[in-house]
Amino acid sequence: MRHLTTTAAVCVAMLLASPAALATTEFSFAGLLADGPLAGAAFSGSYSVDLGSLIPGASTELPLLSFSMQLGSATYTLADADFAPTAVFALGDFVGLSFVDATPVNLLLRPQIAFVPGFDLFVESYLAYVTLPDLGGVNSGFGNYSVAVIPEPATMALLLAGLLGVGVATRRRLG
Repeated sequence: MRHLTTTAAVCVAMLLASPAALATTEFSFAGLLADGPLAGAAFSGSYSVDLGSLIPGASTELPLLSFSMQLGSATYTLADADFAPTAVFALGDFVGLSFVDATPVNLLLRPQIAFVPGFDLFVESYLAYVTLPDLGGVNSGFGNYSVAVIPEPATMALLLAGLLGVGVATRRRLG
């Protein structure tokens, strides 16, 4: 009976971690503005994209399924984008986000932003912004960001099932 229960648990975990469930992947990003009137300000957020439609080795842009970013008191979402935001890949490698919100609302409280992807490498990508000019007349700046994958519950379930399987096998060998 125990063997049947263990087998059933492993099968459920494998179904949860199927390619269909893992196609949509969520990422987090964070960065620091390097220059301009907002130099030193931190920004962070998350986005999701369907990596199931990515062709290995191909250069393509995949539409973002979700997007949220916080910069100071300003929040940016997918609905704020001026055109379809994408995750950009060059020869299968992620080179950055393409997202523009140039709507002039209140530049003091909500700067206009643009995520600009790199040409060939992610390190070439950056976030550009425009706000009200500072005392020196500067009204724009740039910042770099990093991206990390947010583990999905299905991935964690599969990992847990694997660890349980190793534990059961070890216990049977020793006991």
